[in-house]
Amino acid sequence: MESWSHVVEMLVTPPGMVIVLLLITFVGYLRSHWLGSALLALGIMVLIASSLPATGRWLLSGLENFAKSPELVPMADSGPQAHLLVPKASIKDPPQAIVVLGARRYADAPEYDFQDTVGPLGLERVRYAAWLQRKTGLPILVSGGAPGGEKTAEADHMRSVLTDEFRANVKWVERESRNTLENAAFSQKLLADAKIHHVYLVTQAWHMRRATSAFEAVGIQVTPAPTGFQTLTRREREETAYLPSAWGMTLTSLALRERLAYWWANINEAETGGKSETAASPAKP
Repeated sequence: MESWSHVVEMLVTPPGMVIVLLLITFVGYLRSHWLGSALLALGIMVLIASSLPATGRWLLSGLENFAKSPELVPMADSGPQAHLLVPKASIKDPPQAIVVLGARRYADAPEYDFQDTVGPLGLERVRYAAWLQRKTGLPILVSGGAPGGEKTAEADHMRSVLTDEFRANVKWVERESRNTLENAAFSQKLLADAKIHHVYLVTQAWHMRRATSAFEAVGIQVTPAPTGFQTLTRREREETAYLPSAWGMTLTSLALRERLAYWWANINEAETGGKSETAASPAKP
């Protein structure tokens, strides 16, 4: 991601957007007491609203509602394929592989001898991919490079966890991608060699809309397989959903960053005439 993209992201998501508003408030006070008071009231409202878990959940729900988990049914009524499952919506042309997208790594993990490993988001994804492979019997492709210049790609950590901890089989490892657009472009090359045109795509539910758009832009048919839905606990729904918290601000920031990234991806697609481009995007999940 370009450095300017980090700056834009900081300015339009909390807490950066609140800090900017407070700076504007200070300038407003220098010009007019009433203007400064109005801006201060606005800043307080923005701070409270962006810190509510209910606000973050509401913003994320618009992204997560893009796709539901696939409804799986038996491939056949009897015989050797009866135990394998396919999406009910595409029985005649089911997916041929499972693609899992990388996420931020857990760097220098003390409990793993200070080695890098799969981060929390990636762990949710590989766990679901392993479950999906047991249900469908399909091969797995893991996609994720080393966007920070690390020695080992995210895809290698994903493969290790899938094979060593979840006893799943990984057929393809895509190590070059730095963002979602490159996940799609580089994975397509591996899948084309295997004559695969339809895949289950595993990523976070809030990231699925952007990821699906990127893969479809390079000619891959996608059956969304979202995981990691951001749900509120019973206590959060009944008591703390409308109380400001750091967790609430995290959810709000996540939703705004993803919407910004989706908007940026649409601009890239429009500029390239609908063809995929591997330029860095403003956000990498």
